Amino acid sequence: MTTSKEARDALLFEDAVWTWERALPLKYVLCSEEWDGELIVFARCADADGLFVEPAPRRERLTLLGCAPTGRLLKAVERCGGGAGGPGGRAGSGGPAEPLDLGQLAVIVDFPVPGADPGADPFDAFDAHHWDLAAPVLLGCRPSALDPALWDVTVEAELDGPLWRRAEPADARWLLFNGAGGGGVGECRRVEGLYARRPSPAVPPLRLIGCEPGERLLRRLVRPRADGDRVTLLAVDRTGRVMRSAEHVPLEVVASRPSVLGGTLLDLWLREGPRERPAPAVRPVWDAWFEGPPAEPGSWAPFPPEGRAEWAAFTQARRGAGGPPSAPVRHLDGRYVTDVAALMCALGEAVSGPGGHYHQCWVTLRGCPCGGEQPPEPFTLVWHDAEVARRALAPVSVDTAGETPYFDDVLRLLARVGITVELR
Repeated sequence: MTTSKEARDALLFEDAVWTWERALPLKYVLCSEEWDGELIVFARCADADGLFVEPAPRRERLTLLGCAPTGRLLKAVERCGGGAGGPGGRAGSGGPAEPLDLGQLAVIVDFPVPGADPGADPFDAFDAHHWDLAAPVLLGCRPSALDPALWDVTVEAELDGPLWRRAEPADARWLLFNGAGGGGVGECRRVEGLYARRPSPAVPPLRLIGCEPGERLLRRLVRPRADGDRVTLLAVDRTGRVMRSAEHVPLEVVASRPSVLGGTLLDLWLREGPRERPAPAVRPVWDAWFEGPPAEPGSWAPFPPEGRAEWAAFTQARRGAGGPPSAPVRHLDGRYVTDVAALMCALGEAVSGPGGHYHQCWVTLRGCPCGGEQPPEPFTLVWHDAEVARRALAPVSVDTAGETPYFDDVLRLLARVGITVELR
């Protein structure tokens, strides 16, 4: 590490440059920040085993009971067999020949706080549970038994939400949105299966290899405690700059051994490690960024879509890097823009150089009312080979009404924030 004083003086410990006096490259740091800003370094480590984990299948089947869909969700129900005239008078409806891709979907369950004063501020009197339904598909729809004017809509999705909540709230409003932060696409009476009991997801242990423990960790190893501190795991590149970080990692060491790397280093096993871990398929992206931010344009292009999405996450994590250059004209190389993640990589690179990120709120494409971020100065974006993206993204639509392709929505957003786009 630079020095303890320099680290403490950093605005955030992610801004520090981390080193150690060893021949081995430093890859990971376990640290935390005290309430007074003091930086505590628990360990510096040469490597980790178990950081990349194949995600467990989380797809679940849910039924939107008594659903009044609007916009893109209504269009999907109509395609499923509902027809434009609504469910009234229909004897029944089956499902589509193939599951229909719903693009983005989220549920907000808004309910009164039990025991709250009815005359209290609504902010204090109501609570809400937010659920994200990732990669949702529509499996079927039928007229609702709750109301013949409504639909029961069956979907399958990867569920992400307050899984620790066991009780379904009473007297709730069930609001449907075009993805987290997007515009509304209807309401329903309840979502069957949303609050079903689920086993806690298994979190595999994490082995930290070649660790140089700090004083605080050495004391913990001598006198183990079950209630480990919550620490931050930093992944650093070869220059010592932070690439990525994972917060709230329980520091519960279940085993320690002399390291396989030798010397005075230790190998440590943490009971849990980060709850969210990257998939093994994106490890080549981490390896590339370990060598430092890219110097050549298009370094992201050889990766598959999941790797490009990981690349975009790396660009977003670069604190204070990739500021827009002063050139009034920037060029976007569109030859490899064949998916949404590729568009994010190419646009960030066009605006801020290799490894750069364009700090725009893309949720505005789904109806977020923030309006998007204005660029610091107007500029012209020359989009070369734009037809590649127009063809590849033609099936993608995320606007609330489901009427325009993703490519056209991006052009509208860029124009709205003051960027002149020339398609070539």
